[in-house]
Parts: sequence; C-alpha cells; structure tokens
Amino acid sequence: MMNKSIYILLVAGLVLASCAKEGPALMRGSYSFKTGGSIEITGKLYETALDTVRIDTVVHTVTIMGIPITDTTYNYVTKTDTVSVRDTVITRRLVTESGQMHILEKSGDKMVLTMNITGGDPVVVQAGVSGGTITLEKTGRFVPVHDRIGVAFSYHDLQLSGSGTRYDNMIVFDLVYEGDYSESSFEGTVTASRINCIATQNE
Repeated sequence: MMNKSIYILLVAGLVLASCAKEGPALMRGSYSFKTGGSIEITGKLYETALDTVRIDTVVHTVTIMGIPITDTTYNYVTKTDTVSVRDTVITRRLVTESGQMHILEKSGDKMVLTMNITGGDPVVVQAGVSGGTITLEKTGRFVPVHDRIGVAFSYHDLQLSGSGTRYDNMIVFDLVYEGDYSESSFEGTVTASRINCIATQNE
C-alpha cells in the first residue's frame, strides 16, 4: 500500500513539474541566436534614360590679319528622364544576424524579449506566452537588407513581429517584417517574409 502511495506522489510531482514549465517559466532565460532569410516586396520600378540636351550656343569671332574667324561652341546638359513605370515584385535577402537574446518575465503571461545583435543595434520586443508558444508584438527596427547583387546592404525601417515555439533547449521563431521599402528606382511595400530565427538556451 505504501509503495502505491509513493508511486502516486511521484507521478503527481512529475505532472506538477511539467505544468510549472509551461508559459513564462518555459521561455524565460538567456539564449544565443542566429537569424536570416528574405523578404518579398511588391511595388513600382521606375525605368529611366539619359538624354543629352543642347542648352545654348556661343559664337566667338576673332580677326587675324584682317580675316574674321568664327568659332562656335555648343553647351549641353545631361538629364535623366523617367521613360516607364511598371508593377513588379522583388526579393531581397536579409543580412544574417546573431547575438545574445534574453527573455524576461513581466507579469502574468507578459514577457520582454531583448536581442543584443553583434555589431548592430539592440532590439526590445514586448511578448505574450501561451503554453509553449511566445508571440511577439509589433515593434519597429532598422533591418539590414542586401542589395540586388548581394554584396552591399542598406538599412530599412520595418516592423518586426512573429512567434516562436519551444523545442527541448531551443526556441524556433518564425519572424515577419512589414512596412514600406525603397531603393534606387524602386518603391514598394513588404508583402511576404521567409525569416527564421533559432535561439539556443545558454547553459
């Protein structure tokens, strides 16, 4: 009879321990993270052409040994004209980022997530937790995005949101970026995101 009672107490303890690790307690901690992916932007591509225009004519006349000699100079200017505008969709790859992440409890199911990005600005995100999922509230940040060739990059002011699910000692985030986007000869809006962030809990 005593062995049965001990077994029941052990099972109950395991259940309570499992429940205690749900919600904020499951997510709270310090992590090392790495994130990357791409965004899709729908907008307008402005195609331009260079046009050389003559703006004035200068005539110089000199007399040499009683003979008038005329020299004519033409001055030109180069202008850029928009020759067409067309709707298009472009894809841009994000600069891979990594660093340290901390997930801190506030109250109830509310949490604060901080990302200390190596070589970049820190990011602070308000979040909520339900079970094994953490949901990020929208917050603005400057995101480094590669150009068309993928060599240089520029920063764009976008809105970050998304959610993450806890697996063992990792949280796998599915991130979303939204907002207006522009670069040379193109203006548009981010309409799709394919961004992953993997955060591994530090020991």
